[in-house]
Amino acid sequence: MPQSKESSAAEGTQIRGKMRKREVRFEKEEKRMSVEKTDGRGLVSGIYIRTNREITREDWILEAFPEWGTFLNKEIEAMEVPKGSVSLWWCGGPSWVLKTDEGGIFLIDQWCGPSHYTTIDYCGVCKQNGAPSMNWLRLNPQVIDPFSFGRVDGVFCTHVHNDHCDIYTVKGTMGTTDAVYVAPPETVKRLKEFEVPDERIVTAKVGNSIKLPGAEVEFLMNYDDCATKTGDGDAQPYEDVACSFLFKTSAGNILFLGDTWYNDAYVAIGQKYDIDVAVFDIGYNAPGAFDKMTPYDGARLGKALKAKVLIPDHWENWANSSSDPDMLVRQFESISADICPECKTVIMRCAGRFDYPKDQDIRRYKYPDQSDRFRLDHSMYAKYQ
Repeated sequence: MPQSKESSAAEGTQIRGKMRKREVRFEKEEKRMSVEKTDGRGLVSGIYIRTNREITREDWILEAFPEWGTFLNKEIEAMEVPKGSVSLWWCGGPSWVLKTDEGGIFLIDQWCGPSHYTTIDYCGVCKQNGAPSMNWLRLNPQVIDPFSFGRVDGVFCTHVHNDHCDIYTVKGTMGTTDAVYVAPPETVKRLKEFEVPDERIVTAKVGNSIKLPGAEVEFLMNYDDCATKTGDGDAQPYEDVACSFLFKTSAGNILFLGDTWYNDAYVAIGQKYDIDVAVFDIGYNAPGAFDKMTPYDGARLGKALKAKVLIPDHWENWANSSSDPDMLVRQFESISADICPECKTVIMRCAGRFDYPKDQDIRRYKYPDQSDRFRLDHSMYAKYQ
């Protein structure tokens, strides 16, 4: 039957409506495509964020995580460390990046993972407090992208805990860099489970060392009692499960102690080595769950090591050991001033850079204002886009 004029008009209106919707969709897509997502500094453009577009869960994750994008990656790679200096970036928790004046880039205890839980069959802290399971809720932001480094010379793991021997860091850097992976004997087993080739693994046996661009790294004792209890079997010797890394650089000797507990044996290390900067854990411990050193133990450790500068870490990244972060660092500063006034203390903030020896007297890190680090010279990053 022939269509009535009314139905024919209605159909025409419907077709025109569909065509207009399609045109609007194309216009939006064209507008979206014309907006730069980033200009090369490693951050997403604010214009792009406020431009309407279809968003999937995958889009959200890729655009919003890591929270700092690749901004810090680019800063680290672009940074030219002056001769006689060394630069450290604190990535929150136990995680550090060290760069030497020869361009060597090293990740120490780099943690790029999520909140998670552990169980008593393996977890050393659970074994200490009798809890069948513990939640480890992450507080600090993720400030680097482990898949976006063009150069990493070494990835160092002081012990086997997830936040120190991290699958995301290992897998990310293994495919994009020529890094070697350095860890104590028990942690090497985990690296092999992560499919790191044998030729890229260095077993950190106490007393040995490795030479890398701008640094000789000596492997020293580490007295992490919790690490000795971690695993499926009986407690193991310190030197099998944990290692301290002493980076000997042109600027001085930088010692990373992971999650160590206080031990009087550190006096011997302080007598043997000239330690410029010591980096170690502090935190709040719930009754029965000793995991991090107290501020008092951190100060005692600094005195035992006779280190010139003490930098605590790990105090702000797990909900179960954070307490009031400012209280912890105030206690640490106060106790250190009382019992080892010869040691300088530095309190870092996440993603902050510490240049030694230039910054040894800063006491507390402050983020630079817009006239400094965050007002970008685009030419710095051109080759990293």
